Amino acid sequence: MTDAAARDACARRALDLVDEATIVADASSLILAASENPGGTELVAVRVLEAIASRLGARTRRTMAAPDRPNLSIRFGPEPTRERPGVLMLGHSDVVPAGSGWSADPFNPRVEGGWLTGRGAVDMKGGIAAALQAMGAVSAVCPELPLELLVTADEEDLATGIQAHLAADDEDPHRYLACIVAEPTDLAVVVACRGAANLEVEVAGRAAHAGRPEDGASAITTAAHVAAWIADDHRRMREGASGLLGSATWSVGRIEGGHGTSIVPDRCTLLVDRRLMPDETGADALAQLDAGIAHVLDDESRQAAPGAACCTARTRLLMEMPGFETDPTHPLVTSAVGALAAEGVAAPVEAWTAACEGGFVARHHGCPTIILGPGDITGQAHQPDERVLVSHLSTAARAYTRMLVGLQHEPAH
Repeated sequence: MTDAAARDACARRALDLVDEATIVADASSLILAASENPGGTELVAVRVLEAIASRLGARTRRTMAAPDRPNLSIRFGPEPTRERPGVLMLGHSDVVPAGSGWSADPFNPRVEGGWLTGRGAVDMKGGIAAALQAMGAVSAVCPELPLELLVTADEEDLATGIQAHLAADDEDPHRYLACIVAEPTDLAVVVACRGAANLEVEVAGRAAHAGRPEDGASAITTAAHVAAWIADDHRRMREGASGLLGSATWSVGRIEGGHGTSIVPDRCTLLVDRRLMPDETGADALAQLDAGIAHVLDDESRQAAPGAACCTARTRLLMEMPGFETDPTHPLVTSAVGALAAEGVAAPVEAWTAACEGGFVARHHGCPTIILGPGDITGQAHQPDERVLVSHLSTAARAYTRMLVGLQHEPAH
């Protein structure tokens, strides 16, 4: 039998094992395991994942990112090596807080009119359930293929899970030939994703009576000048936007400071979002911000009266999530498009405006990475009555099945 014939036979037999009702049941079990972040509640979802993995015949390994916050590796087939690399699928067990506005209990999953509703249905317990169904089906008929699903903790906040996992990784980093992130893309094939850096600016001034503000140094005024510099630099970057990802961006998400109306504020804090291009790091963004703040402080110093107090500022990098970009002609991308086409889905090849943990994998393992998953991240995730089409879950599982088989029968490249 030729490689192509073996691949097609494996795929056909695996597709026969993909069961929509089981995907919905597994996704529902994961939704019931309320794992809101913050709260360190991922353990309850990991226990459910371990039960599903055991049913499918997979091996599991927990590693702790923090107390009661485990990452979980689920492996099928032989261990991946440089000589026989595997396919890595990536997900996260935490969900954003349910919040208010739900029409029913957010952690009581329900299926109505072809939709599965519950917190995490889209982001991303539905995608994890679809991935596990595909991996179990492929492994059942082609047990020689090395497959892994990594489910991280704390993705929705500081990405401590993926960072702890990679820091402790003592295996050959080149053991994967591809990574598929099962985040919701509305079944589009996302080949490029900007990273993200969360930055903090602490401005220190001098308090004074508001009747003589010149005796003090207003931290809020200086912070406002920093925010104006950020807005100007954002416009500059957007004017030079090109390609799938466009450009990096700045956004001030929060400003807090001062003590009262009649006091010149001696402190003010800015929280800043910086979206990173794939070749940028959080340290790069921090250095750029530091240079901008130095420019602002120099301007204020030149304009101040002789002997007047001036503000100072400190910056911190709170979180970094790297971006990635995969060549749209890479076999990983063409495999994804072809798998979806076989399921009757004309999948566009796109860039993502959000960030995900795929950039960590692409950087550490040096493997091509895409994002492909059921549900719409902008229209359905992080909202009351979060829901995903059951048909999306099934289509995603079947597409993953075709890809997991096809990628490991591709000629070396």
